[in-house]
Amino acid sequence: MKNGIIALLLGLSSLSWAAAPVWIDVRSTEEYRQEHLPDAVLIPHTRIARGVTELYPDRDTPLNLYCRSGHRSRLAREALQALGYRNVTDHGPLDSLKAAGLETRRSDGL
Repeated sequence: MKNGIIALLLGLSSLSWAAAPVWIDVRSTEEYRQEHLPDAVLIPHTRIARGVTELYPDRDTPLNLYCRSGHRSRLAREALQALGYRNVTDHGPLDSLKAAGLETRRSDGL
């Protein structure tokens, strides 16, 4: 029994826990204030490299990007992939996410 517990503990110590997905709004502060996904982090596409490397240094972190039309999220995805981020998804326009059933909210305090 003792050997079984040790084997179990050794097995658990080698597990790698998957990081929770991160939603990043790459639009402007004003656009974010008007409407965004509830758990989204605001990092404008012009600051994406610095913002993401500071907040999410693990290059395997699942990153989900969106913007208004899809253009800025594409630019942000390309920049992050060039930095070595391996799990970046460009979801395009916020309206598409809303059409898929995701909820949004306003921010009055930014």
